[in-house]
Amino acid sequence: MGESMRHPITTGDEGHERDLNRHRGAEQRNARDDVIARLNARGIDVTDDASVEALIEVSEAVDTFERAVQAAGGDLMVDTRPATEPDDPRFVLPMCHGGESLHEYALRIRSAAARLSDQRAD
Repeated sequence: MGESMRHPITTGDEGHERDLNRHRGAEQRNARDDVIARLNARGIDVTDDASVEALIEVSEAVDTFERAVQAAGGDLMVDTRPATEPDDPRFVLPMCHGGESLHEYALRIRSAAARLSDQRAD
């Protein structure tokens, strides 16, 4: 396993950081696992081999979308998967298309959030 797989979140001097905090590797893995679990709970199939950058990008896009839903009057409890009858289909997080990269998916989520914001401004 490569260095980036064992230590997915690194700084410029990772060795020094690990000397200062012997639990750093476990904390990084736990943080990564938390992000993956959060995305999976929202119906986003993310595998363990996804890059940290891609996970952060999708997670931030989801946060942006959820803020846009709330600002537009949506209820995340009703409009978030696994809810089967959303108040408004625009408030449902877009599904990831097969073969779509996480980067492309994050861009599509941000576009959906921007559309919600634009519609609210009208």
